Amino acid sequence: MNINVQNFVRARSTRLVLAASLIAIGAVGFAPYVFNDVSTQAAINAPLIRLSAPVDGTVADLPADGRYFAKASSIRLLDLSQDTGEVADLAAAADLAQAQIDLAQRQLSELRSEEQRLEKRASAFNAATSARLSEDRGAALADLNGCQAERTQQAATLARVRKLAREGFMSPAAVEKAEAAATRTSNECSSAASKLRSIEVTEKAARAGVFIGDSYNDAPYATQQADRLMLQRQIIEKTLNDATAQHTQAELRLKDALGRASYRAPAGTLIWAATASSGAAVRAGEPILDLVDCRRRFVQVALPERKAEAIVPGGPADVRLIGSDRWMKGRISSISGAASRREERLLAASTHSKPDAREIIVDVSLSAPAPEAFDASRRCDVGRLAEVRFSRTI
Repeated sequence: MNINVQNFVRARSTRLVLAASLIAIGAVGFAPYVFNDVSTQAAINAPLIRLSAPVDGTVADLPADGRYFAKASSIRLLDLSQDTGEVADLAAAADLAQAQIDLAQRQLSELRSEEQRLEKRASAFNAATSARLSEDRGAALADLNGCQAERTQQAATLARVRKLAREGFMSPAAVEKAEAAATRTSNECSSAASKLRSIEVTEKAARAGVFIGDSYNDAPYATQQADRLMLQRQIIEKTLNDATAQHTQAELRLKDALGRASYRAPAGTLIWAATASSGAAVRAGEPILDLVDCRRRFVQVALPERKAEAIVPGGPADVRLIGSDRWMKGRISSISGAASRREERLLAASTHSKPDAREIIVDVSLSAPAPEAFDASRRCDVGRLAEVRFSRTI
């Protein structure tokens, strides 16, 4: 039996099979490096969402680091007090504007009551003045009619006196006396007619709202007071409009400030680190919380610069976490040279692949699974080393 085993091991065919197996295993192991450009100097990275204080306030009770949001959720960043800071200023501005609105509305209500009272007084004055002028016109017309009748009588008397004087029955003195009486009556009738026309002019003006009296008052006192109240009302209405606009603006700014005290984290994000402690006082603009966007994970890989033309943006790439057998599909998003500046402050992990001279940096974005498919306990695998393969054109 031992001789058979030794003969089998020493057989030429056995050695050929063993050699072929070793060559096949080596070929399988080196095949990816033949048909692909492979780099193991890469790590899973993702952008940070840095949340800052919108206004002065106190940091609220923040979620714990590593908490994952599989669906959109609200995060309260600040506890805003109504007594201090910008919120207090906005609330005070809104209260002040509301007080001005209330005062203006009370003033307008009082002005409307006063205007109604003056309108009644002016209406009563107009009616009384029209009635008085109508009576004056009637009296003047009666006086004119009486005067005209008397003038007719005086004219007849003067004619008889002149006839009797021509016949010698009346003296010239009597004629002169009759002529003087007739002239006086005619003048009185002219005066009565002028007075009647004056009353008619005054009455016509009164119907148009103009009351002829002295040289500077063409309207009753109530009407003049109503005009002054109208000007005051216009001023108060402008004040009311300005106060309403200020109140609306203050309320909107206050609502915006209170709204910005919270942030709605999108699905697929994770609490990376808190940059401020709960209960600490912060100023507007100071960072409070960093979230990592697991939906936008990527890797950066350094490749020789001679590969710059072979690597095409938008091309496919395969990514595997070190220690894992599962390959993930990726897509080349950008290519930059070794001299390009890189900003890492808003990245969750440090750039693991540092380019040397004559190397390029290739960014590979990973396809995002459904938010509920991420393993929150692994913090979306951010920072883990990875192997990246690019298909080589032969």
